[in-house]
Amino acid sequence: MERGCKNFSQYNPLRLGNCNDLTSFSLKVISETFLFTVTVEELLMYRLIFFSRKLIKTFTSDCPKPYVVPQGTWGANRAARLELACAYRGLEVLGLHEGVCNHLTAMAPAAKGNEEVMLVFPYGLHWSEVSASNLLGVDKSGSVLEGDVSQTPELAAACIHLGIRRVRPDAKVIMHTHQPYATALGCLKDSELKMVHQNSTRFYKRIAYDTNYSGLADAIAEGERLGEEIGDADILMMGNHGVVVVAPTIAMAFDHVYYLERAAEVQILAESTGRELTLISDAQSKQSCDTFWQDMQKYADAHFYSMFRRLRKSQPDFEL
Repeated sequence: MERGCKNFSQYNPLRLGNCNDLTSFSLKVISETFLFTVTVEELLMYRLIFFSRKLIKTFTSDCPKPYVVPQGTWGANRAARLELACAYRGLEVLGLHEGVCNHLTAMAPAAKGNEEVMLVFPYGLHWSEVSASNLLGVDKSGSVLEGDVSQTPELAAACIHLGIRRVRPDAKVIMHTHQPYATALGCLKDSELKMVHQNSTRFYKRIAYDTNYSGLADAIAEGERLGEEIGDADILMMGNHGVVVVAPTIAMAFDHVYYLERAAEVQILAESTGRELTLISDAQSKQSCDTFWQDMQKYADAHFYSMFRRLRKSQPDFEL
């Protein structure tokens, strides 16, 4: 870097705010002895170097983000809060929530210390009210370590999500919803998501089915049972109940919830005609699925961060 500075990493990253002009904006960075200018394109590259090492393998990918956070665990915790708040608000906008029920969680570095916390919204809050700052951070027993300690997560949220993670510790992000079409499909005796559409094929052999409805989840043991039912799948169709999605990143889980709903909607609409379905062959379904998954995180990031930008314009308080 020939701008008078040999080691950019000695400087803390600066918050850009909402800057959309990538061609004319420049940032002046002052060191102890000199001044130099960095373009936004360069800053984005350096930001990736700073943050992706911290955030990869936790709850997000290493793609460029529409937000900037400080280095370290507090910054990683803040990033997780921003993304999870976006997921709550975004799925509410899409009508994939239900009342003040259902729950989305993500494992993130604690704001202080070296432990992880599970981020979840407090019980009784509508998804349209969720923000980065009002999310709770709970430990493995469900005790609140971050946020308003007078509030608690919904009992089912703690039981389902903590229990599943005992069986699937790789499930950094879990989303449980009662989204209309996928839930309706799960209420049928034959609840299989059939390969009737291109969107269906992304889930080829990646869905597990739980046909043993066992009432409201009020014990971690029920979460462990659901974890066993999921196995190594990405989706669990919960008979007579809803859906559980597990993923390594918030963006991918969000994308799965959305496209699962679209695939279920197409199937139910097609079946409602009473006419015979045309199914995609196993061989073609597998090929399409493999193609999807080669770049699944890229697709998910593009979708999720477009919602982040939409919410920044229409509901900017989600970032508070």
